[in-house]
Amino acid sequence: MKRVLKNKLLGNVFIFTLSTVVNKGLNFFVLPVLTFYLTKEDYGYLGFIMSVVTITSIYVGLWPGNFLIAKFSNYGKEKMAHYMSNIFVILVVSFVVVVAVLLMLKSVIFASFPDSVSVIVLISFYTLFMVCFNILNTITQLEKNARKFALMQFVYSLSSLGIALLLIIKFHYGWKGKFYGELSILFFLSLYMLYYFIKERYVVLDISAEKLKELFNYLFPMTFHVVGIFLMVTIDKVILAKYMTLEAVGIYTISMTMAMIVNIVFDSTIRAWEPYLFEKIHTGRAEDMNWIIKSLALYSLFIVVAALVYTWLIPWIFPIMVDAKFTEALHYIPWLVVAFSLEGLRKPLSSFLMHKNKVKTLGSVSLLTAFINIGLNIVWIQKLGIMGAVYATVFSFLFLYIVTIFLVKRYCNIRYTRL
Repeated sequence: MKRVLKNKLLGNVFIFTLSTVVNKGLNFFVLPVLTFYLTKEDYGYLGFIMSVVTITSIYVGLWPGNFLIAKFSNYGKEKMAHYMSNIFVILVVSFVVVVAVLLMLKSVIFASFPDSVSVIVLISFYTLFMVCFNILNTITQLEKNARKFALMQFVYSLSSLGIALLLIIKFHYGWKGKFYGELSILFFLSLYMLYYFIKERYVVLDISAEKLKELFNYLFPMTFHVVGIFLMVTIDKVILAKYMTLEAVGIYTISMTMAMIVNIVFDSTIRAWEPYLFEKIHTGRAEDMNWIIKSLALYSLFIVVAALVYTWLIPWIFPIMVDAKFTEALHYIPWLVVAFSLEGLRKPLSSFLMHKNKVKTLGSVSLLTAFINIGLNIVWIQKLGIMGAVYATVFSFLFLYIVTIFLVKRYCNIRYTRL
């Protein structure tokens, strides 16, 4: 263990993974409580609202973390600080636009909510605060400060969950209790982000049309990539709600929650690895490329082993963690683990395309896959029910993985060199 922690990369991978699993696992370990106090309909509402939040978060700020990760090692902290004020301009303007669009579509999207306007306002601010927290997490990731990242994740998870449990159990808020708990903590973390950025001089007031144009030209095409991925894990709940019941959405949401445990592990590993990846890509040296190829091979092996182990453990874990009324969800989890494992294998490959500024190509392919996913969901859900949504998810991630491999081979010169 001491040898692992002495190696900065391995130590960061260990801390990022452990902290993310522990903190995300807090929600996982209280599933017996939540599934006892919340109904299938409650989970349906939560699944639907978080699907809307996931989609709106793409366009509030245009997902600025992608630019920060891809450019930070090249620009450095001082130059990036001049871009940060422009990122906040895009954040504010896009927030106003998203609120306006949601209000115009309230009768279509939020027809099942009697207080649709207040729900839209709360969702919009939840999204704004979540994007701010993601920006803070990205900077911490780029600082390679795994301990600070772990602390922030712990504060967020423990505090929001504590408030949620209080509101659900003591005050009987139902699904709103969990939503309000997370919203309140995200608000305070957003205030901390502003304080930290000013204190550490991550923001220099330099509103520039040139920088805004550069940011927009990079981020807007990337939104198609992000929206494509997010649609594949969210739109199925919306389609399920249309052709089936909110109870079916609740069961599928539990399946997704359990399957996403492996995705959390994969993402936390990538968080630790990405700053080193982009640093070594920028050098162009043969020894650095060899390091990337070796670490990518080890990461891929880790994904396969982790997915197999987790799938084997699921039948024993599920009855302990989830109330018996959600037992049907157990049948869908192994398939969804396969889907998220394919996405885990694909994500590092997309970093090479981001480095080559192939953001339009990446966005186009992801959006195409999302449209395929939507079509498959509409057809298969009507024929196969919840299993149709599961099959659509697996097929879509497999298709995207294969196409990404093809694009990397075409645009990126990745080869191992004997030194």
